[in-house]
Amino acid sequence: MRLATLLPRPLSPETDAESPSILNCLLTGIHLDRKRARGLGWRGVHTSNQLYAAWTCRVADSPHVYGLVFQEEHSDDSFLYGTFTAHVFPYAADPVLDIFPLQALSLAMGEGYEESVRNLSLHAPELAPFCMGKFQLVTALDGTGLTLSVSAPARYRQISQRGIAAQHHAASECNGAQAAQPLEWIVPPGGVEHDVPAFRLLLRLFTTVAATALTLFGEEPRLSLHMTQQTQPDAGREDTLPQILSLQARLGTGPQAPARAACYGNGRTGTVAALTADGKVMTHLPGRQRQGTACTNANLPVMHILTGFLGAGKTTFLRRWLDYLNGREQYAAVIQNEFGHIGLDASLTRGETHVEALDEGCVCCSLADSLRPGLQRLLDAAPAEQIILETTGLANPVNVLESMKDLDDLVQPGLVITVADALIWDVSCSGISMAQVEQADVIIANKSDAVSRQQLETMMHDLRRCNPKAVILPAVQGNISFAILDSLHTAWLDAQGLPPSRTPRLQTMKALRASNHADEGFASFCLKLPQPVSVKDIESMVDCAGPGLFRAKGVVDLCGDGTITPAVAQYAAGRLEFEEVPEESDERYMVFIGVNLSPVHAPDSPPTTA
Repeated sequence: MRLATLLPRPLSPETDAESPSILNCLLTGIHLDRKRARGLGWRGVHTSNQLYAAWTCRVADSPHVYGLVFQEEHSDDSFLYGTFTAHVFPYAADPVLDIFPLQALSLAMGEGYEESVRNLSLHAPELAPFCMGKFQLVTALDGTGLTLSVSAPARYRQISQRGIAAQHHAASECNGAQAAQPLEWIVPPGGVEHDVPAFRLLLRLFTTVAATALTLFGEEPRLSLHMTQQTQPDAGREDTLPQILSLQARLGTGPQAPARAACYGNGRTGTVAALTADGKVMTHLPGRQRQGTACTNANLPVMHILTGFLGAGKTTFLRRWLDYLNGREQYAAVIQNEFGHIGLDASLTRGETHVEALDEGCVCCSLADSLRPGLQRLLDAAPAEQIILETTGLANPVNVLESMKDLDDLVQPGLVITVADALIWDVSCSGISMAQVEQADVIIANKSDAVSRQQLETMMHDLRRCNPKAVILPAVQGNISFAILDSLHTAWLDAQGLPPSRTPRLQTMKALRASNHADEGFASFCLKLPQPVSVKDIESMVDCAGPGLFRAKGVVDLCGDGTITPAVAQYAAGRLEFEEVPEESDERYMVFIGVNLSPVHAPDSPPTTA
């Protein structure tokens, strides 16, 4: 074991505490490889250093947020001893809070609880009721050994001999004579005020930290479990004497450490298990075996399916999502499928992202056989953590999911995300747009700012009725809190269950008969526009295409006010909009997609038809 592989400098505890730096190196070092960190069970780490050195984190198979706060460090001739308090923060609605200290329950019910937890460094003293035990790092000064341990009561339990009572809310608002009525017992005399399985709650965090050390140092730790009886800290207190459990993972050389004072919630002190060589030897970290066999293709990239009807805002949503991922160094690549033979969306998406374009067809039918070679080309060119397949607006996700079954050697399945257009939402719609909603894990109710509040509420109600298992998020210009997508996918992987999109369902006979979208009457054509056009020209072309037009888009030289400006024209749901054109776009054209389209011609040009 060589600490220098993680912290390439000599330890100098005489100048500043080193234990926080060592723990920080463990947590940040493993997250340099996000895939490896995820495989070990990490689900997010946040560091805060305003007052105390502190970390909050989530790990797999636990619904709680964990917190570690550095307390103190001392050394002898050979070792550094760093102590951290270990906290467990349940979500405010978690019923486990019923067995936590009343003070913790009160804090969790109060405003600003989540923000206080996130900024644990500033709020560690007031969040002490959530402290369940301690972590200790013992580091050899010459860098040849590191011992990690977690110590906590088997049951963090307190009996209230005198009981805890409070005035009834109605009585407290009455006059003095009425307030003298008997109080209402919250905990009766001799009752249990709290009874938390503290050691078991901390075990998932410790297992993940110890597995991280194993991975980074490439050495199996020697594991031992110790148990001691806590001494009575204060004769005046009402606490029982719990057993203290201590799990130790030792790499390289380690000390025979004396017993240390520990601090549990509310500042209680007691004596905890010593780091001795005695104790039960363990062969593996608790919980590690199931985690290691949970997913055999865990090293493959995840492939999400992004769908939604023509003009719903899929590409806008995708660009926002990629901005989020790129900003967090989560490398993603995109397969972009367009019904027309010119891929405008691929041009709009490129930049930091590698894009593979599959044009002039749909991956759910006519281009189904092109998906595998396209994916292979993308993976060869861009080893990404996530692949996002943006389908055409006509794609039936049922068919795409069927094709995904043949790709399990290249990718592992992710979420199916459907973008629904609030402007044209109609609960009576059927066919492809309804199939996209019904097959989604996540539905984005896009353009929510373009409809009234009542219309949006009606749409949300309809979507919930059509797909009660999906997560539905309203969005403006494709913006949502993108962190939720990562959380949803992680939760699904941890649960090892089936998301809504994988729920088997029968298909309608009509859907089964249609072999491709041409059979359904959909067609597209591209109109070259080498000459400048005005807004009125484009509106005229849209009108000429007829009522069967669902979508029109392209790159044009837009003239107006005496100037000519390159622009991307987007038409959907009766709205014509323009945006900045990609730098590499040299061609000028408009693509029209719809059913029974009428001939369209450019200004001073003969008509062009599908």
